[in-house]
Amino acid sequence: MDTTTISDALDKLGIAGQCLGIAPLDPTFRMAGPAFTVRYVPCGVHGGTVGDYIDDLPEGTVVTLDNQQRVNATVWGDILTIVATRKHLGGTVIDGVCRDAPRAIEMRYPIFSRGTYMRTGKDRVAVDAVQCTVSIGGVRVNPGDLLVGDRDGVVAVPKERFEQVAEVAQRIDEAENRIREAIERGERLDEVRKTQQYHSLQTRDRS
Repeated sequence: MDTTTISDALDKLGIAGQCLGIAPLDPTFRMAGPAFTVRYVPCGVHGGTVGDYIDDLPEGTVVTLDNQQRVNATVWGDILTIVATRKHLGGTVIDGVCRDAPRAIEMRYPIFSRGTYMRTGKDRVAVDAVQCTVSIGGVRVNPGDLLVGDRDGVVAVPKERFEQVAEVAQRIDEAENRIREAIERGERLDEVRKTQQYHSLQTRDRS
């Protein structure tokens, strides 16, 4: 499903999962998979590396990098893109920036970030922890949480609530499809929305 439908389901369930400010490098990129998380901190006096975590990741993993919204140093470039593509990873999400965007677009490897910037993060940031709780666009993401990305951005679904979110999202998707079909037949939007209980689709249940 697209991120808008999942976002509506998250709202219905009272889950904060919409990652603010994170967008695809290319509008056609789509991504879904479990998160492998990495958190970065500023380097100390001895410098540091952006990390060598990628070689052991399983196929389908979404690399999830918390660079604390930094836009002045990157933690992902073309070498990582090449390795990730060869390993058939699900994509990369960065709360920060990446570089070497043309390579990712050429290889059709989905990256979602706050933008691009050419300056390396080496000796500027260092890996603080892996497979830990991170923040992506203001959303708490744990290892194994489902990340989904498309043109509208990225949503995070807690792994322990995946089935519940999927069930609600399916109901919303079916209702909105019925609304589209009805208005294409020429029916009144206000009446169709009332019939399909449109205004309650995303409203959080308080019971």
